[in-house]
Amino acid sequence: MATPATQFSLEHHVLDRLKFSGVEKENLADLVSIVVSLRNKYGITPVAISPRGMPVPDSVVARYLIEPLTLNKLSNILLDTPRLSGLTVLPHGLPQPTKFEVNITIGG
Repeated sequence: MATPATQFSLEHHVLDRLKFSGVEKENLADLVSIVVSLRNKYGITPVAISPRGMPVPDSVVARYLIEPLTLNKLSNILLDTPRLSGLTVLPHGLPQPTKFEVNITIGG
């Protein structure tokens, strides 16, 4: 008899993916919890997450693809996100952007 597949949370997947990134373990757990809280609070799920910092990584960059209507939430994200150190918004699609790539840097 087959056993059911185990469902892991976003936090577990990100921590597993970044455990060898060089970011200090306690700092990484804090940064990942902030990224997960953005998903829980605003409904935006990251497309990619990568460590940032040289020579020792001390922050993470979360990349999102969001709809133009969701772009209005960015002001709330700026005010509510602890340890926010950078935000970049890039339009995708010309002349009318249909999606926006948002890069949020947390930590550092």
